[in-house]
Amino acid sequence: MPFNSKTASKAGKISKRGKSLNIDLRNDLKTLITHILKDLDYNTLNNSQKLKLLDIALKHSLPKQSIEQHIVEDIPQDIKITIVDSNGNEKVNRKSLDNFKFKDLAG
Repeated sequence: MPFNSKTASKAGKISKRGKSLNIDLRNDLKTLITHILKDLDYNTLNNSQKLKLLDIALKHSLPKQSIEQHIVEDIPQDIKITIVDSNGNEKVNRKSLDNFKFKDLAG
């Protein structure tokens, strides 16, 4: 199925992503969370509850890590192109694959 404006519109309608919260509701939720955290007695929590609270807090406060991709530079390789004309004469071109252009290979 091609991806165009018609299929994109259809895909957007069945998206699982929920609607964003409006600013007032978001502020109310932040206030509610702040009150709950202030009322929470950390000394009464057991270790597993403390770890769970830490896990949840870190998920919402730390940015998501992007996938790191280590780039390993390849050693430039030499290539050899032999051009044979209609008379049987050979012309040999040797180039490195490091920043080459095809027009340079043909001579």
